[in-house]
Amino acid sequence: MSFNNDSKSAVHLKETYFCDYNHDTIKRTANEFGRASKTSVELTKDIFMYVRDKIIFGGDHWQIKASETLQKGYGACWNKNLLLICLLRYFKIPSRLKANPMKNDFMKPVMGVAFLTVSNPFYHCFTEVYLDERWIAIDPTLDINTYNTFFSSKNVDWGIDWNGMNDMLLYTESIVGAAELYTDIDQALLFNLNSHFLFKYESRFILDLWLKLGNKKMWRMCGNNTFLC
Repeated sequence: MSFNNDSKSAVHLKETYFCDYNHDTIKRTANEFGRASKTSVELTKDIFMYVRDKIIFGGDHWQIKASETLQKGYGACWNKNLLLICLLRYFKIPSRLKANPMKNDFMKPVMGVAFLTVSNPFYHCFTEVYLDERWIAIDPTLDINTYNTFFSSKNVDWGIDWNGMNDMLLYTESIVGAAELYTDIDQALLFNLNSHFLFKYESRFILDLWLKLGNKKMWRMCGNNTFLC
């Protein structure tokens, strides 16, 4: 892969505070995939499917390490894409975090009228991975159960499957501008990707409560009972 000889590649393979791929939990999970006889595309597809469906969709804070999301078993777009990037970088597959500015109504199927409480635009994360000499956009945010419950019946123009070759983005009808590239992942997460839920500077306690109530309602509708107790 010629990209690996580019001096700029290091930033897309870097471990950071939040992208903590040397954490024991990350390493144990990564080692389950193995690398023998797998191409980078095959390995990326395996990791993508794992993050998409094994880590269910659910709201969480921006300042969560990839290893914490893996341990929790759920996450929002920034949490799940960070975990995807973390696992890819563990295998030295260049990857980076980007986000599209969205009309906040893209959350309406999941949140109902509560979507009106979040910032507009709201920055929705996705991953770009460098494969076959080019950057490809992929997004594992929606697990299959959440997608089938809230989106598939609405005849959206996008899906959650990735063929290993083409860009795969969610909520394309709600994109309102050019994507932001976050070279410094930690800095971006510390500033909530210029987005917010209830208020720009809400307390962690209030946000915890709001996220917990929202997640329970969503998971109940999806039949995701693991986290309801």
